[in-house]
Amino acid sequence: MILAPFDRTPPTVARAMLKLAGLRQGERLLDVGCGDGVIIAEAAKLGATAVGVDIEARLVRQAWERCAKLGLLSRVHLVVGDYKAVKSWEFNVIALYLTTRGNIAVLEDLLSHPSPTSQLRIVTHDFRLPMLEPVRVREFGYRRFDRRTLYLYTI
Repeated sequence: MILAPFDRTPPTVARAMLKLAGLRQGERLLDVGCGDGVIIAEAAKLGATAVGVDIEARLVRQAWERCAKLGLLSRVHLVVGDYKAVKSWEFNVIALYLTTRGNIAVLEDLLSHPSPTSQLRIVTHDFRLPMLEPVRVREFGYRRFDRRTLYLYTI
């Protein structure tokens, strides 16, 4: 199932997403629709273990190349395929830059795989999770005329 077209997340936006989510060293992050790996690379730089999944093999290859170039492969696991191929849902943070429809599909599956962590944090970029109320919203000026909205949810 295609959850969103590819639109590169700028590194400054990825860092803002991870800061909003409060990602810490030693935590685990899942990036659904990881694309070229910007979010997972930034998470690995923080000392987190990052799992990226995308249906586009060429984008996963770019993510692998990005992480290899930065020396982050020991903290990164990449999956080519549907996000349902992820075997374990033991994550502290899930990052989503999908359409609202894509976010809904992922959330419905998440709710059927309860996280063993005490509190799961979900951070989304521009598109809300309509069935949840965000605990924090951050307007982020990326460029002079480019504003991004980041949403943080907890379940």
